[in-house]
Amino acid sequence: MIRSFHKYEVKIIAKNFKTPNFEFKNTAQISFYNNENAIIKKIELAYTDNKAIENIFIKNNEINLDNCYIKEIDTKYIKGKTNKTILNFSAENCFFDSKNSIIDFSNIILKSNEILFNNSIFIADKIEFSNTIFNSKQVNFEYTYFKCKEISFQKSIFYKGDISFKNSKFTNGYKNFQEIQFNNGRKNFENIDFGNGDIDYTATNFANGKKSFKSSIFGTGKIDFSRVQFGIGETSFEKVYFDDGDISFRSAIFKEGKVNFISANFGNGKKHFINTDFGNGNVIFKNADFKNGKVSFRLAIFGEGIVDFHYSEFGNGDIIFDSTKFTNGGIDFKTVNFGTGKVSFRKAFLGNGNIIFEASKLKGIFIISNTVFGNGEFNFQDVYFENADLEIINVDFGLGKVTFNNSRFNILSLKESQLDNFFDLRLSKCNLLNLSNTVIKDIIDINPLGYTSTIKDFNFTEMRLLGRIYLDWKVNNVKEIIYNQQSTFKSKSEQFRMLKENYNLTGQYSYEDQAYVEFKRCEAKANLEIEKARGKLKRIKAHLKFWFEWLIFDKMGKYATDPLRVLITMGITYLIFTLTYILVAEFGDIHIISSLFDSNDPRVLNPYGRAFYHSAITFLTIGYGDYYPDGISRWISAIEGFTGLFQMSYFTVAFVRKVLR
Repeated sequence: MIRSFHKYEVKIIAKNFKTPNFEFKNTAQISFYNNENAIIKKIELAYTDNKAIENIFIKNNEINLDNCYIKEIDTKYIKGKTNKTILNFSAENCFFDSKNSIIDFSNIILKSNEILFNNSIFIADKIEFSNTIFNSKQVNFEYTYFKCKEISFQKSIFYKGDISFKNSKFTNGYKNFQEIQFNNGRKNFENIDFGNGDIDYTATNFANGKKSFKSSIFGTGKIDFSRVQFGIGETSFEKVYFDDGDISFRSAIFKEGKVNFISANFGNGKKHFINTDFGNGNVIFKNADFKNGKVSFRLAIFGEGIVDFHYSEFGNGDIIFDSTKFTNGGIDFKTVNFGTGKVSFRKAFLGNGNIIFEASKLKGIFIISNTVFGNGEFNFQDVYFENADLEIINVDFGLGKVTFNNSRFNILSLKESQLDNFFDLRLSKCNLLNLSNTVIKDIIDINPLGYTSTIKDFNFTEMRLLGRIYLDWKVNNVKEIIYNQQSTFKSKSEQFRMLKENYNLTGQYSYEDQAYVEFKRCEAKANLEIEKARGKLKRIKAHLKFWFEWLIFDKMGKYATDPLRVLITMGITYLIFTLTYILVAEFGDIHIISSLFDSNDPRVLNPYGRAFYHSAITFLTIGYGDYYPDGISRWISAIEGFTGLFQMSYFTVAFVRKVLR
């Protein structure tokens, strides 16, 4: 027939018209016009009226309207019969013209080997197929044109075989497909233009067999597939175009079979897959464009099949997977652009399959919280979240490998999570890496390999380290990062302490020493801050203690981690005491005296020689006794002897600690 036109003209002439089953006395000549009032097609059909159709039905209990033009069809005479059954019904290439009234096939039983409406035209204010029973091996509405404000197939029943609306067209208005009962067989809704207006499939049962809406166009208006049962067999919405109305598959059940949304084009309205059961087949949203508007899979259930969002595009709406259950098929978000909204996986169950976000993009915030992972790999490699935050809070990652290799984040937070397995955190760029309150039982690798890593800040506060962290002290500027944190010295000291223990476990003893020094420095400052708040006297005492420890423990030998510094300190101390002896002799006339020779004996060392020699003998606690101090020099020598003994012991400890490790 014809699928679209602007207006039409009908001319009835007295001319016989033969159809395969009947011969009619009159012919309807119909001209179709486009928007420019140009004729686009002319056809001729048999013209019949309601009286003729009624006579045929009463005589044969069957109706064949193939190639007919019917003006203002009336089915009252059919509905008035007890059985309400039309046998061998066919209306192929038929034109039902009821422009200002209703075309009503409701509550009728159509029984035939094939029920054909293909290539027909329906023009009415309302078209009714409600509660109609289609008892046939095949029902065909292909290439049919429906021009009406409302069409309803509500609660209709399709027995037995295949049903096809392929290539049909609906004009603007409400389409009611609620509570339809299909039987097993193929349901073909491919390449349909549904026009604008609400489309309602609520609670329809498609039974088993393939269901296809491939390449169909849904206009503006709400599209509702809530509580639909799609049965066993593939369901395809491949290359479907949805306009800007809200779309709902809430509580729909797909059972067994592939669910195909490949290259589907969603509009800017809300997309609800809330509480949807996708069954155990593969669920494919590959290359789908979700545009703007909220997308929710909250409480949805995915079975054993693969869930594939590969190459999909999202806009500025939130993407919700809260309390969603994925089983063991694996989840693929590879190369997905998540747009600028919030992505949420709260209280989700992600099953034992691999979870892949490789090379995905986001400019919003991504939250995974209170979620359980299985034994599969969690792949966040090469993701581009440079202007986005990934917050993973209180998550059990299961037993699979977790990788963030070469990825870029504004903030990557694993706060309060349990890290039982290997974590590859060799990031390309990150403004903040937050591992606070985590429990680490395996290996965390933060050292980049083959590229430069820029981690501007990290937080290891309250970390429980039962495994190991591979973190390069120099390359990652660990010291500077921790000191630049807006945190207390207590927090900083705990982080340095944890790193000190970690470097010991990984055999990086040089880094261990540096972390230990910073731990002791921050611990001293933290203790000072505590004591300063306890009153003036304790504040003075705390400052004295702090500066004493700073001088003796820190500056003298960096808490016994630097034997060379202790050795240099020993040399400086020795020179100070030597200079003291010289000054005392010069200005106080108190000398170092020889016990072997008189003061005038030429074998006695000069004052400078005596100062250097006596200082060395005293500092090293040798005590030959050939020279001894006089006056105040005795007290100076006693102090020097103690200092030398202390510093030599200090050097021995630092040296042995350094060498034996």
